Amino acid sequence: MTKKRPSGEQIQAMLNEGHFGAERELPEADPVTVTQLLVEVDRIQPYDHNPRRQRNPQYDEIKASIRAQGSLNNPLTITRRPGDTDYVVESGGNSRLQVLKELWEETNDERFHKIHCLFRPWVSEAHVLTAHLIENDTRGDLIFIDKALAVQELRRIIEADTGQELSLRKLAEALQARGYGLAPGTLSRMDYAVEVLLPLIPETLRDGLGRPQIERLRRLESVCRRCWREWRGDDDTSKFDALFNNTLSEHDGPGWHLDKVQRQLEAGLAEALGVSLKHIRLEVDARLAGEHGSAAKPSSDATTSDETDKHPDTPAAVSTTRRSDPAPGSSEALPKASTGGAPSAIEEDPTPASPELPTAPEPTAPEPTPPAPPDTSASGRLDALRGNAHALAQQIAERHELGACIQDAPALGMGYLVDVPDQSLVPDEGEPDIPAHRHRQWVWWLLLSLSEQVVDPERLSCAPESLSLRHLILGQDEDQVLALVGEPDWKALGHELLNNPDVDEHTVQDLLELARTCRRIRRTANDAGDLTLWPDAPARGTPHEQDDPR
Repeated sequence: MTKKRPSGEQIQAMLNEGHFGAERELPEADPVTVTQLLVEVDRIQPYDHNPRRQRNPQYDEIKASIRAQGSLNNPLTITRRPGDTDYVVESGGNSRLQVLKELWEETNDERFHKIHCLFRPWVSEAHVLTAHLIENDTRGDLIFIDKALAVQELRRIIEADTGQELSLRKLAEALQARGYGLAPGTLSRMDYAVEVLLPLIPETLRDGLGRPQIERLRRLESVCRRCWREWRGDDDTSKFDALFNNTLSEHDGPGWHLDKVQRQLEAGLAEALGVSLKHIRLEVDARLAGEHGSAAKPSSDATTSDETDKHPDTPAAVSTTRRSDPAPGSSEALPKASTGGAPSAIEEDPTPASPELPTAPEPTAPEPTPPAPPDTSASGRLDALRGNAHALAQQIAERHELGACIQDAPALGMGYLVDVPDQSLVPDEGEPDIPAHRHRQWVWWLLLSLSEQVVDPERLSCAPESLSLRHLILGQDEDQVLALVGEPDWKALGHELLNNPDVDEHTVQDLLELARTCRRIRRTANDAGDLTLWPDAPARGTPHEQDDPR
């Protein structure tokens, strides 16, 4: 039987069925290469894993600029996850997108509705999050805790993609392969900030607590934990964990300062261990400074008092970051892990990864040479105190934009020297009186006075040639010095600086601590008898003669 050919109407009906039906649309296909697109802002969403977790501090300025120009200077870079209908910001620009959405809603201006974008094909979730981290690092406006949280999120994504857990070294290699270089040591600090500190001091971290302060806090916890373990003679640190956690939580918020945390933690240790506070502070300061204090368990307050009376006090706040390794086989060398509470932070940071080098069997390490015992002589104590004085002076000066005026002098005077500033601290005639400028002037003069370097001009002959103040004073050009720094009314010292509530508390406390440290330096030299603070200088310097700072 001959099959009948379909009519034209039947062919048309078949063409309209299935895939060819007029009622069905083809799914929208994304470009396979980088392409410029004109996209409605309603179809672009902020990146949901954006590292920035708080409002951009420059948001209002960005909005005003876009409103005035009517467009973006640089187009947004967008992408789209497979199967999604909306686009997402691919590498930075979440704030600009939110501004455009607000301006479109407020003005109904089409310039803020359809915008030119640069579309990049989707690669992976890890790729997009890394791009946002790199963009934020380039601008340098991401606080440390937000960066740490984003890196932890990126780590989880990479581990889910690869199906394996990543050590810090492997994570550093994975990030480096994606163009984002972070050392394993930095990753370790990030873990500490997120896992230990964030539950205890969230407000302080959100206020911008940075990596150096986090590292100092981590070292403080490590030192105090070792003291607890050694003096109690067991590895149960659960009570120390509670003490550390409570101390940090009580200090969370505005005005957070590590020195206050350290003082309260030392007081808690002294009370819990039955040890004198003076002994605790000496021990903690020595270990933070890289010196090994006595690790023997004290028998009573009386014995610790007798022991500490042999040495001058050291400052409660030590700003150095130097740290020596403990002697092999000592109780400090390999302390046991904590059994609970806050994780122990005593492990040294891993060395940076070198993925480009082939792996070779590690040679047998030679027997380490025990470090030399700490120098407890008067000369050794003087060196340590001078180092503390320089660290305090540098910290005070940098807080008031005078850091370039401080020079290290480890074998001279109080351990630091003060130079004249590059720009005058004296306001020009007719310039309004600004309290912060007066405070800078006061700080400079107090640092100079405490250094004792200009009590006698001959002392400056010991100073290095690079010190401009040396040449001005020895050249009897004091008018030039006063033109740069002026001279405040010393009768107003208490009113203008020390008692003034407008001066930040940290500066006042650090100045007082610096004064105490300088007194200890003088006392150490006087008790030793054979130590000279100012070599080749005239034997002047009674307390009365040293009151004049010039």
